Amino acid sequence: MRIFLIRHTESIGNRQKVYAGMTDFDLTEKGLSQIGGVITQFTKMIEPTSHFTLYSSPLRRCTLLSDAIEGLIGESKIVDHRLQETNFGLFEGKTYTDLLNEVPEVVEKWNEDLIHFQIPNGESLKQCAERVNTFCHDIRSKNEDVIVVSHGGIMKVLLLNLLHLDLSHFWKFYTSNGCIIEIEYNDGFGFLKNIIQLN
Repeated sequence: MRIFLIRHTESIGNRQKVYAGMTDFDLTEKGLSQIGGVITQFTKMIEPTSHFTLYSSPLRRCTLLSDAIEGLIGESKIVDHRLQETNFGLFEGKTYTDLLNEVPEVVEKWNEDLIHFQIPNGESLKQCAERVNTFCHDIRSKNEDVIVVSHGGIMKVLLLNLLHLDLSHFWKFYTSNGCIIEIEYNDGFGFLKNIIQLN
């Protein structure tokens, strides 16, 4: 079973360096131009005869990329809401500096327990992982080659689940805009085969 995890290209939220979870930010001009680079890289990683099931987060920054992948693989995407980025609630649209100035007491509590603290009006990393893990269970049970277009945080949660790693390892991986991660998963065992960071 081959699994490709692909992060959306640069969004306005990324450019502004704000917490961009459920907010439906558009891509920047750079992000739009990066789509071609992702397709070029991805084409080198698959065979023309390969068959994949394509899943995508419903947010526009992901569907624009998954639309392009549809054209490459000749399959329509399946939009899955479990692949949306973490709901940052009160933090949405704010920079870390904004939060330190506006709600320092909330930031302090969050930093004390980054896994379990539920952001006001949002979710904790643990809660996010629980919904993503149900998606992982579903794709493993189908045992088919898949492409998943999602977000930086969600990619890391997917990776941890498929490699059977604890959520505490979340911060040990870097996923750039347009990043492609390839995982081989068979008989309950997954290993990291490739990480391509888009230049």
